[in-house]
Amino acid sequence: MASRRAVCSMLTDVEKYKITEEIGHGGMATVYRARDTRLDRLVALKVMHPHLQGAKEARARFTREAISVARLKHPGILEIYDYSGEESDISYIATELLTGPTLKRFVDDNPDIPAEIAACFAIALTRALSVAHAQGVIHRDVKPENVLLHENREVKLTDFGIAQLVGAQSMTTTGQVLGSPGHMAPEQVEGKECDVRSDIFSLGTVLYLLATGKLPFSGRNPHQILKQIVEGRFADPLQVKPSIGSRLSDIIKKCLQVDPERRYQNAVALESDLVAFVSQLDITSPLETLAEYLKQPEAFATSFREKVLRHLIRVGEEARLRREIALSLDYFNRALAMDEGNERVLSSLEKIGRRSRARNAIRALTITFAAVGLVALIVVVQFPNARKVNRVAAIKNRSTTAKGQFEKIERPNKPRERAGRATDQDPELARTEKRNKDRPKVKTKHAEGNSRSTIDITENKGTETAHRIVFNPVPANVSIAVDNAEPKAFGPSFREIELSPGIHTIKIIGAYECCFDQEFQVEVPSSPGTTVIERKLEYRPAGLYVVSDVPANISVDDGKVLGRVRNVIQIPHQYGMIETHRIMVTANGYKPYTQDVQLQAGRVETVNVELERLETTKGE
Repeated sequence: MASRRAVCSMLTDVEKYKITEEIGHGGMATVYRARDTRLDRLVALKVMHPHLQGAKEARARFTREAISVARLKHPGILEIYDYSGEESDISYIATELLTGPTLKRFVDDNPDIPAEIAACFAIALTRALSVAHAQGVIHRDVKPENVLLHENREVKLTDFGIAQLVGAQSMTTTGQVLGSPGHMAPEQVEGKECDVRSDIFSLGTVLYLLATGKLPFSGRNPHQILKQIVEGRFADPLQVKPSIGSRLSDIIKKCLQVDPERRYQNAVALESDLVAFVSQLDITSPLETLAEYLKQPEAFATSFREKVLRHLIRVGEEARLRREIALSLDYFNRALAMDEGNERVLSSLEKIGRRSRARNAIRALTITFAAVGLVALIVVVQFPNARKVNRVAAIKNRSTTAKGQFEKIERPNKPRERAGRATDQDPELARTEKRNKDRPKVKTKHAEGNSRSTIDITENKGTETAHRIVFNPVPANVSIAVDNAEPKAFGPSFREIELSPGIHTIKIIGAYECCFDQEFQVEVPSSPGTTVIERKLEYRPAGLYVVSDVPANISVDDGKVLGRVRNVIQIPHQYGMIETHRIMVTANGYKPYTQDVQLQAGRVETVNVELERLETTKGE
């Protein structure tokens, strides 16, 4: 056997392996190209650094990792042929010899990888990790440098468990971060327990790099990077590279959640979403598609982008015709990021804008007619013969008045003797309030993500078995369907409905694609009475499309939303269907341009901007 002293100089032989050249060097070991003299085959020989050879715990961990990884049989995992043994003077692992570069080198040479191909890389890695995790092996050091390409067709994951060689901490005895700090999970940075979700986080950083060409976490020193990781601060991948689309961006962001509970819980779940993403382009075999790409990356990417663009335009048009405006805008936004001046997409966006403006005109007329009808109703109610009706309405709706459901109706010709509660002057109201206090509550089954309804019940002596349901949606510009019946427009002629006891399904649909629909169930009791259902729908984002004569950046509401010209920027609406937003357009060499624009939820608004050049002095 070779002695430890021999390791300090250039190795030529290690037991049965004849070393020919050094092919890699890391923090834990040096990798050599070597020949197995007994089996007459080339191998990659990883030899532990001399300063770790004497560390008993390091050698023991090296042994455990070698044995555990040797059990992993998968085409995407580097195969281990041999191990020196814990008692050997020189600790080494002999593995299959791979031909290609690291994934890090490949990305450096090919920074503009198509989004679906980036996903195919990640699918290959999730499948390798799934096998390892099933065997109880956590990689703990997933990064591009530990992914090798073989024969321009295969992706191989290497270096399992190397990060644990010096103990559970993330720092070495010299205070240097072990491995690449930009790919470590937050719990690993903080020295906490790592599990399969730690590998998911690290794989998320690799997917971010593949999709955008940049790392999610970067800084002047490791401390800055680790602080960003722990705080979860990274640029939205969709802003870094809009052409990847929101769906892949969401997958990446879920991988990079600081809280492990909010990440994908295993590699299988991540693979499932990635496969669904690539299957939109009829990629049924991601590994075969990846092998095709690796043969001729540039040529494949050029033709593949044309295929993606055609697909985005087609599905965007289909979504527009189905009136799924938000989904349509998502497809068109990605298409414009790939082809800024695509006439078909611009034409479709103009159609969406025209349709929204026509709907606004119809809505204005509808509101006008509704207002006229409401005035007529008020005139009828004010006749003297309506006093009895007013009194009964005041009694029935006493509990809902406090919630702002109806205008409070005073009892006519009977002034209050003293200030105080209405029940002090009206015994009948007092009895009604007492009954309301003891009444049962309606059980409501809610769809996931919906806000809770406010429900009250009061006695209704005029009905024997039916129960009165009174709707109070926000916004009021909706249609309501009950038990799969045709939706009815909410308004003066339809504000309530009588339902029999039992479970009923109610769906509230926002008009003009302003809001996300809500569907939920209400269990109506057998006792007669009144139920008031209050529901606030979530507004859809508004679309902003800025056209400028020069490439420029867009900032909305002091940087709350960022984007580029000739890209549909989706802006969340929280407080109303129509909101005012301030936009700032900036470009190098031009004066910043600001403007207030009114945007409507679910609608795309086009803004044309002419930027003014900055004045320059002579000699500049």
